[in-house]
Amino acid sequence: MSDHLQPLLRVLEGAPADEQVRLVRRAYEVAARWHDGQFRRDGSPYITHPVAVAVILAELRMDHELLCAALLHDVLPDTACPPEELAAEFGSVIIGLLRGLERLDDDRCRPPDWATSMDERVLTLKLADRLHNQRTIRGLPEARQRVNSRENLEVVAPVAARLGLRQVEEELRRLALANLSGLGGAHVSFGVVAAGAILLPPVARARWVEEWLGELLALPGGRARSRFAFRLLAGMPRMALTLRRHEALPRGAPPAVRLLRWVVRSDLRAWALLAPLLGWLVLDAAADRLADAVVIAITVPPVLTAAIHTIRARLGDGDERE
Repeated sequence: MSDHLQPLLRVLEGAPADEQVRLVRRAYEVAARWHDGQFRRDGSPYITHPVAVAVILAELRMDHELLCAALLHDVLPDTACPPEELAAEFGSVIIGLLRGLERLDDDRCRPPDWATSMDERVLTLKLADRLHNQRTIRGLPEARQRVNSRENLEVVAPVAARLGLRQVEEELRRLALANLSGLGGAHVSFGVVAAGAILLPPVARARWVEEWLGELLALPGGRARSRFAFRLLAGMPRMALTLRRHEALPRGAPPAVRLLRWVVRSDLRAWALLAPLLGWLVLDAAADRLADAVVIAITVPPVLTAAIHTIRARLGDGDERE
């Protein structure tokens, strides 16, 4: 058995019955035979992709039929394997999952309400496929990276949330955001905006950051993105106060809140914590473009100062400082 299968076998160890493991092994053998000589864009053997998809599903404790479908999911569309051969060896359930995935991937056959109407097992298979492709997206052209990452943010991640696959949803969002923030020259402006968004309530922060990222990527150049980021930063304290207006600090605040109050009551203490972050942002930007580093050095400190004052007021200390 090839070393490519070992990551999956380690996850499966001691889980399903021997007969189920045998079928998973057989699915790997068939997939490896039909994908022999095929490679991914990074030069790795193509079989590593279906194995990685199967590993994701195994870690989610999916059944052996879904694992077999993961190993075989690119055999029908990407090789000359006769469908009858797979159906005869693996049965109607697994071939049904593969047919469902084919339908999901075909724009002409996919129903408009696919995210809610299609078999949840097929959707789960597709989510695992998308997650691994997002993990390895750097091999694609930049334009394709942008399209795929935005689709994963706006369409695919919400499907994972609906199915209760929070781990998949969170990783998809994190990877897609990280990828998009480095595309189109928008990574510095996005870094500044994301740093300022720390003022916003955590519940609302992710949604606003995603929306701002989409607007940044749509802007035509660095100057327009810098102006957009500056306007956002200037209005961030007021927006944060608006979003937090109906919240109140609970009585008997926990130690973390008391520690935060102690930190922000002193500008010196607050800046002792924030200065390393600011320095990292400036140095990271300077490595690519000195002008971006200057923009960060000029615009971020006032925003962070406003953040300190906002948190201080929020915690009931007004503008009093030690």
